[in-house]
Amino acid sequence: MTRIRELTEEDLPAVVGLFEQVYPEQRWLSRQDCERYFREIFFANPWRDLALPSWIAEEHGVTVGFAGVLPRRMRFGSRALRVAVGSQFMVHPGWHCSLVALELIKRLLGGPQDLFVTDGANEQVTRLCLTAGGTAPILQNLEWTRLLRPTRYVLALLAKSDRSALQVAARVPCALADAVAARMRPNQFDREDHALCEEALDPGGMISHLPQVINGGYPLRSEYDRESLAWLFSQATRKTRHGRLRARAVLEHGRMLGWFIYYAQPGTVNEVLQVAAGNGGYDRVLRRLFRDAWLQGATAVRGRLDPFHLQQLSDRHCWMRREGALTLIHSRHTDLVTAIERGSAGISRLDGEWWQRFIGG
Repeated sequence: MTRIRELTEEDLPAVVGLFEQVYPEQRWLSRQDCERYFREIFFANPWRDLALPSWIAEEHGVTVGFAGVLPRRMRFGSRALRVAVGSQFMVHPGWHCSLVALELIKRLLGGPQDLFVTDGANEQVTRLCLTAGGTAPILQNLEWTRLLRPTRYVLALLAKSDRSALQVAARVPCALADAVAARMRPNQFDREDHALCEEALDPGGMISHLPQVINGGYPLRSEYDRESLAWLFSQATRKTRHGRLRARAVLEHGRMLGWFIYYAQPGTVNEVLQVAAGNGGYDRVLRRLFRDAWLQGATAVRGRLDPFHLQQLSDRHCWMRREGALTLIHSRHTDLVTAIERGSAGISRLDGEWWQRFIGG
């Protein structure tokens, strides 16, 4: 019989063993490093809430399932919310045909939280979560992509097909074509908006300007303090799989207009964690992101769709598609689910598990 109980620190060696069974291709340099990271995320995070624990499933003393929970704090209007962010849902390969996964899902969704969110769900977890009453909001499961160097983007796709001779031969003409494209409408990445300037963005700067940049535009948004945001920045910086974390504040005549945070890596599609702006400045901050990523050598930038800014993204020639892991939500409060589905939630990749480095970190 399966027993589901709260995770303790003494369980971490068994959970790491399960992780190695489920993700054999994602082995860490050492089991101790992996165990240390599990402890850091689930027992040393700044939002620790004993009422929102992680869970393990056991059969005959063997750990066969794990469902991680990272507590967070959000606000809906003036209402404080307790949020459970799902992370690292795992079931041993030998128990895939059992009810372990469904029982873990039910335990996750049945907690005392006001809202459950995960942005790392696969198709199987999605089916189980929907069966248990969860929702997969359509718009929040779209990603936008903006090409910056279109010919080299296509060249990278060809490289995946192992057409190495074509790739080598095409490098120079592709570079010339991209250089021309970058100076034509609707790109013109070399143009400077002299009314704007940039500076490094740090947690202190974000905290100081959250009220006018994010909080004023979204009824549902995350709550941070300086300590929790500094911890989150530190964690995201260590995820080097996608490149170097680049966080820039955009200012107009010394006034904070907004910011962008992304992973910069030349010659690749650069992944965006967050774009934020207040007072109608989103389009200008977005263009600044494109220019910055172009200067850093990116072939394209990609981020999760913020439905509130769908029109600006479309106007700037971003395409939308559904790919990769899914975002799932669950709440007993229908107004929260409705707010998210209508695009009234300021939830970015910083607010789920996307920034974590369990997989390929």
